[in-house]
Amino acid sequence: MSKKNKSPEDIEETAATVSADDAKAAAKAAAKAAKDADKATERDILSKHASTMSRTWLDLIIGVIGTGATIFFGLSVKGLGGTWKYVNGLINERGPIQWFELICFWMAISIVIQKFLIVRKQRKMIIADPAQTRGVDPTSDDDINACLKRMEETRLQEKSLLFGRIYRAYSLWVASHDLGRVSTFAGGETTRENTNSDSTYTIVRTLLWAIPIFGFIGTVQGLAAAVSGFADFLSGSAELSAIKGAIADVTIGLGVAFDTTFLALMLVTIVQFPLTFVTLREMDLLGDVDNYTDEHFLSLLPSSEQQPVVIENLEDSIEAAFRRYIPDPDKYATVFDGAMARAGDALKASFAGIAGDLSRVQKETNADLTRALAEAHERADALAGKYAHANDEILSTLQGALASASSAAKSIGDETQAIAALGSKIQEMLAAEKALDRALATVSSGQDFRTLVGDIKSHLASTDEFCRRLSKPRVITFREESFAD
Repeated sequence: MSKKNKSPEDIEETAATVSADDAKAAAKAAAKAAKDADKATERDILSKHASTMSRTWLDLIIGVIGTGATIFFGLSVKGLGGTWKYVNGLINERGPIQWFELICFWMAISIVIQKFLIVRKQRKMIIADPAQTRGVDPTSDDDINACLKRMEETRLQEKSLLFGRIYRAYSLWVASHDLGRVSTFAGGETTRENTNSDSTYTIVRTLLWAIPIFGFIGTVQGLAAAVSGFADFLSGSAELSAIKGAIADVTIGLGVAFDTTFLALMLVTIVQFPLTFVTLREMDLLGDVDNYTDEHFLSLLPSSEQQPVVIENLEDSIEAAFRRYIPDPDKYATVFDGAMARAGDALKASFAGIAGDLSRVQKETNADLTRALAEAHERADALAGKYAHANDEILSTLQGALASASSAAKSIGDETQAIAALGSKIQEMLAAEKALDRALATVSSGQDFRTLVGDIKSHLASTDEFCRRLSKPRVITFREESFAD
C-alpha cells in the first residue's frame, strides 16, 4: 500500500508509535538530566569541606618530570668523571629499579610541598579573618546570620578549615540554641579533622614504604645476577676473555645489589625531614583552629543556667531554704569539715594509687624498652656477623677464582708454546716432503729411470708367461726301468 492510500487506522497507529518513541526519548533525557543533577549535587556536597589533601594527579606529573630531569642530569654530568660519573652510573646504569625509586621520591616531594603551601595558606586565613568572626556577638542571631552570609558570598566554608567549622557551628547554634549540642558537635569536628588530616598522609607513607622495598628488590636482583655469574664463571671455559667477561658480570650484579639499596635509603632520609616538619606544622594548625573556636565562639555562648530568676522576696526564700534543707545551722562547720576530710582522704588514696600505677607502668616500660634494645642489639650483631661472613666468603671465592684463572692462563701459555713447536716441526716435514717430491720428479724425468722401468715391465711379462704355463694341468707318468749291475 502506498503512502497516499493509507487508511485512518494506519495513520493513527503510526502517530501512536511516534508518540511512544518521543515519550521514551523524553523519559531517557529526563533520567539522564536527573542523574547529572544528582552527580552535581553530590559533588557540591562533598566539596564543601576544606582539606589539606594534595592533588594526586599533580603528584604523579611532578614524579615523572622530576625523574626525567634527574636522568638527564646524570647523563649531562657523565663526561665530568670522578664522582659525577658514579652519580650517572647510580641513576642510569643500575636498571629500571632506580627510576621507580626516583618516581616515588619526587611524588613524595610534591606531596610535602603542596601540603606546606596549603598549611601556610590556612594559617594566613586565620590571621586575616576575612569573615570578621572576631567582632560577632554569639548572643545576637542577626550578627551570626550576617557572618554566615559573608562566608557564603566568599565560599570561605569550602576553603578554610577554621571557617568551615565555625560556619557549621553557627548554623547549628542558630537552629537549636543548645550549648551542649554545639559543644558536642565542635568536639566531633575536632576528631573528624584530625582523622582526615592523618589520612592525607597515607599516600606519602606508602611511597616512603615503597622506596626501600624497591631498593631491596634491586638488592635481591643484583645478588641473584652475581650468583648466576659465579655459576657461569665456574662452569664455563678457561679462556682469558671469558674469565674477564664473567668477572665483569659478577661485578655489575654486585653493584646493582648495593647501589639500589643505597639510593633508596638516601632518598627516604631526604624526604623524612621535610615531611616531619610539615606534619608538625599541620598539627599546630589544627590546634590553632581548636583554640580559635573555643576562644572566639564557644566561650562566648550563653548557657541556659544564665537566665535571670525572678524572686519576689529573696530574703524569705533563702531563709525557708535553709530551714528546709539544713535544719541546724550550728552543724555547718562539722558537716563541712567531715566532708572536706573525707574528700581529702579519697583524693590522697586516689593519688597514691595513681602514683603506684605510674611507677609500675614506668618500670614495666623501662624493662620492656631495655629488653627490646638488647634484642635489637643482638639482632644487629647477628646480622653484622652474617654480612661479614658472607663478605669473607665472597672474597675467598673471588681469590680462589682468580687463582684458578691465573693457573688456567699459565696452562694456556704452556699449551700455546707446545702448539707453536709442533707447528715448526710440521713446517719441517712439509719442507722435506716437497724436497722428496722434487727428487722423485727429477728421477722420473731421466733416461736411466725409463730404461729400468722398461726392463721391469719385460721381466714382469716373462714372469706372467711362466706362471701361466705352470698353472696349466699336466699328466705325470712313472716308468719303471731296471739297470744291470
